[in-house]
Amino acid sequence: MVGFHHSHSHLFTDEPMRRNSPGQNQTGTFAVILGAMIVLLLVCLVNAVAIIQPGTVGIVVRLGEAQPNALEEGIHFVVPLITQVHELNVKIQKAEVKTAAASKDLQTVNAAIVVNYRVDKTKAVTLFREIGVTYLSTVIEPAIQEAFKADSAKYTAEELITKRSLVSQGIRESISSRLLPFGVVIDAVNITNFDFSPEFNRAIEDKMTAEQRALQAEKELVRYRFEAQQKVEQAKGEAEAIMERAKAEAEALSLKKQYATMELIWLSAAEKWDGKMPTHLFATPPTPVFETGK
Repeated sequence: MVGFHHSHSHLFTDEPMRRNSPGQNQTGTFAVILGAMIVLLLVCLVNAVAIIQPGTVGIVVRLGEAQPNALEEGIHFVVPLITQVHELNVKIQKAEVKTAAASKDLQTVNAAIVVNYRVDKTKAVTLFREIGVTYLSTVIEPAIQEAFKADSAKYTAEELITKRSLVSQGIRESISSRLLPFGVVIDAVNITNFDFSPEFNRAIEDKMTAEQRALQAEKELVRYRFEAQQKVEQAKGEAEAIMERAKAEAEALSLKKQYATMELIWLSAAEKWDGKMPTHLFATPPTPVFETGK
């Protein structure tokens, strides 16, 4: 019994001691350290390469400080672990804002405004430093709302509709003056919708209907005047034609009277002629000379 117990105790105590020998422990520790170094090296290599996509620039932040020059699109090598690269979109982007304002005649105006904007590459670092990547909600949308309120107060509600292009131009200039210092360039401003109160909409519809009727009446008046003028010209032409015919008839009658007078003269002369030839010849037509009193 004692021998059996001794042999088994030796079996259970010697085997673990052989597995945890000092040489094996050192080998395992070295493998772990080597693996960690390889992983760290791979991480450093990955972080040392910055790929900037088209339409963006890279803002380099080293030890918490933004570097003055932004990275253009392509592959760049940076100092790993202490450097971070933030991409900033410099393509043309769209901001759509729904806002409300009061017109010059104190009408409430709701509008949907679409603004096309882009970030100036040369000022991307300044924009990142002063505002960050949330510049759309931080400065662009508030600038659009403020510009619309300021410019809407210059026009009546009706003028906001009839002069929409002029209003859009004013809003664009106002937004540009507010955002240009931050490096945001405004390319276009479009007002896609105007919405007024139901009462004002009915008033506008009534006015447009009245203007259309007045325009139609004016067209009818012009047509009536044209037709009347045509009739006047026609009557004038007919009167002139009648006058010309009357003049021609009068001239014809005058000629007839002259011929009739000449015939009477010849007839009287013939009755008084004694049959003798005239003693003098005159120019054509010859006129016989008669002695009177015989």
